[in-house]
Amino acid sequence: MQRAYRLTNNASFNYIYRKGENVVGRLMAINYVKAFNTKVGVSVSKKIGKSVTRNLVKRRIKENFATIIPSILEPHNYVVVARSGIENATFQEIGEEIKKLLSKVHHIN
Repeated sequence: MQRAYRLTNNASFNYIYRKGENVVGRLMAINYVKAFNTKVGVSVSKKIGKSVTRNLVKRRIKENFATIIPSILEPHNYVVVARSGIENATFQEIGEEIKKLLSKVHHIN
C-alpha cells in the first residue's frame, strides 16, 4: 500500500474507534469514519499468533485494500481489526471478505 493511504498515528486509530461506525465479518471488523481522503490502518492482536503470522496477516490485508481503494465511492478512514481465524485464511478469502464488508455499508459497488 502506498504511503499516502497509510493510517499511522495512534490518535487517528483512537478517534476512529470512538467516533466511527463498524461492520463485522467472519475474519475481520472494519471501523470507519468519513474523512477528506482515504487512509487505512490495520490492527492485529497477539491472539492471532506470533509476529511472523501477524505480519503476514497485515501484509495480506494491506495489499487487498490497496487494490480496492480506487473503487471506494467516498473517502473514509478505515481501521481493519483482524479476528481469530484469519491466520488460516488465504489471500483471496481476505480480499473477498473486505469487498463484502465494504459493499455491505455501500462504500463500493
